[in-house]
Parts: sequence; C-alpha cells; structure tokens
Amino acid sequence: MTLRKFHKYISLLVSIQLLLWTISGIYFAFNKIENVRGEQYLKNQEIEINQDQTRSEKLSYEIIEDIVVKETYLEPTNIMLIQEQVRGSEYRGKKLPIYKVTSINKDNKNINIYIDAYSGEIVAIRSKQWRIWDLMWGFHIMDWVDRDNIDNILLKIFSFLALFTSISGIVLFFKRR
Repeated sequence: MTLRKFHKYISLLVSIQLLLWTISGIYFAFNKIENVRGEQYLKNQEIEINQDQTRSEKLSYEIIEDIVVKETYLEPTNIMLIQEQVRGSEYRGKKLPIYKVTSINKDNKNINIYIDAYSGEIVAIRSKQWRIWDLMWGFHIMDWVDRDNIDNILLKIFSFLALFTSISGIVLFFKRR
C-alpha cells in the first residue's frame, strides 16, 4: 500500500474524531466555565450551621432546603439523599452521602444542586449547560461513559494517528506524483 492510500484511509478514520475534537473545542471556547459550573446561581453568602450536627449526623431536609434558599437564587422543588456512586453521574468524584436538590431558576429551568450531607457545603451545581459541556468533554477525551479518564489508550492512539496523518499530509503535499 502506498503512503498516499494509507494516508487517505487513516485520514478518513481520524477525521471523525478530529471533527468531534473541533466541535467540542468550539463549545468550550464559547462557554464561560463559571457559568457551566453554575456560579451565577450563588449569592456568595455564608450561613451558620450547627457544627455539632454537621460532624456527627446528616443535616435535615429542612436545613438543606434553607441552605439552597439562603445561598442561591434557585427555588428548591425536591430533595433526595444519594448514598451510592453511579458511574458517569453528575456528582461523580464527590464525597458521599450527598443531597441532590432539584430546583428551578427564574426561567423555570431545572438545576440540580449537590450539597454535602454533613457540612452543608454546596459542592456542585448542574444545569443543561453543564450536561452539554460534560458530553462534549467525553467526546474530547474519548471517554464516553465516565468522562473522567484522560489517560485512556483510545485517546493516545487517535492522537498519534492524527499526528501521523498531519505529517504524512505535509510530506505528500510536497512530494511529486
């Protein structure tokens, strides 16, 4: 097989991933990370929590609801205690147990708030914008399930294939037929 034919077929394979890298990169460039993280929903106020309670037992649903009302611009609609990790979840990597507070913003859009069950700290805010970012991140690092592993073999293989395709394309451009 000639370099030209090999380049042609490898380019076709690699171009799909290059397209995903480009689309996800454009999405990252046009979305502020602060908004993706939900920082626009925080009031930046600290509230007093009974320290004895936070160290020995989980905070009550009422206290969690109060935290959301006092610390965010969101309206809580449902509270659920999460005690098990779920692969690829919005709260992955966070210490459990954790409260998931489903809430709505002023535009009636659903926003999930994750709150440490003992300290009352808001550890994550997840919106549709974050979910799209997370999907794009999975495309970008080629980890479509967990979206956390940037050290995966598929990413390394496609990176080297993209490098080879670029270099062989340059060589073929200057090479005579």
